[in-house]
Amino acid sequence: MAEPAGAPGRAHPPRDGLVGSLLHGLTILDMFDRDRPVISLADIAQRVGVHRSSASRLAATLAFAGYLEPAGEQGKYRLAGKVAALGELAAADTELRRAALPCLQDLVGRLGETGHLAVLEGTEAVTIEVVDGWHSVRMHSWVGKRSPAHCSSMGKALLADLDPGQVAALYPGQRLAGRTPATITRRRDLQRHLAVVRAQGYAEDREELEAGLCCVAAPVFDRLGKAVASISVSGPVSRIHDATVPGLAQEVRHTAWRASLRLGAPRHIPGWPEFPDPPPPADAGRRRGPQLRRLPG
Repeated sequence: MAEPAGAPGRAHPPRDGLVGSLLHGLTILDMFDRDRPVISLADIAQRVGVHRSSASRLAATLAFAGYLEPAGEQGKYRLAGKVAALGELAAADTELRRAALPCLQDLVGRLGETGHLAVLEGTEAVTIEVVDGWHSVRMHSWVGKRSPAHCSSMGKALLADLDPGQVAALYPGQRLAGRTPATITRRRDLQRHLAVVRAQGYAEDREELEAGLCCVAAPVFDRLGKAVASISVSGPVSRIHDATVPGLAQEVRHTAWRASLRLGAPRHIPGWPEFPDPPPPADAGRRRGPQLRRLPG
């Protein structure tokens, strides 16, 4: 017989609009801790407030999806590899932000242009941190913004770390979507451009994503020498142009390398230029404290 809803220790009934079975599954995952690495079907049934047969189906579903595995004794489960993989991703994201954010804030404080930290998701560059610049006329951006990687400096700095086969797999067609007349719209042209990015150590966006907007970005490497993010500054074409890009690129590269070193990156990344020496002092030329907007949590 099912026990009454709301019994002590049970999961609360789902609210309207929520998926009850999913909440049950998450409740099961929440049952594990350091002192309780293994749980039984009886534990699940009691905690969730369902029959043992329903608890068995819930556990079997989580095991099929890779989140649980049998613990040896029949009817008992422990966490499986997929949970550990998700934990690694969360830890890596936290480590990345902790390493890169102070460097990005210093960069924006010196230059006044809006700064970004982005990661590559498929063919999109996703902004995970924004530090507002202090110029009165500046770029306005937001955390969570997605930009086509092939026409943003942030995306191209990350695409350049991939081999040509990986780039071809991301862009199976020969034509790429154009955003402005300056956008690269052929895959072979993008491949050639990425080789230049890799050789010089930074990427540019000269009004390729948005008319009037220019950006400079450099990759951030992890301890394995893989580009895991990019740091960029963005501003109007009146300030980011042929005369200013070399200096901006040097500043951005210094900043990205500082963040890379904080992540434990090796000093030599095959195919990329050596670390620039020396990085600028953290407080050099600071004008005012930049405004930070970051992803919740």
